[in-house]
Amino acid sequence: MINEPTAAAIAYGLDNKSDIISKMNVLVFDLGGGPFDVSLLTIVEEGTFEVKVVAGDTDHLGGGDFNNCMENRCSRI
Repeated sequence: MINEPTAAAIAYGLDNKSDIISKMNVLVFDLGGGPFDVSLLTIVEEGTFEVKVVAGDTDHLGGGDFNNCMENRCSRI
């Protein structure tokens, strides 16, 4: 199983395989309704994906915490 940011990066790489002409580092984050997840991958010309690091925070930064911060910020405008 892989997390959502890794899946998104792989889908991007597969969809844009012909556009990848050199080694590319990709940082993908998922700031959705749940935890905040991040994946750092390297995509090389041959379509090889190398996941460098995957991290996440299930207690802070995602979901309710982010929604509350946005609500507080927007209500002051």
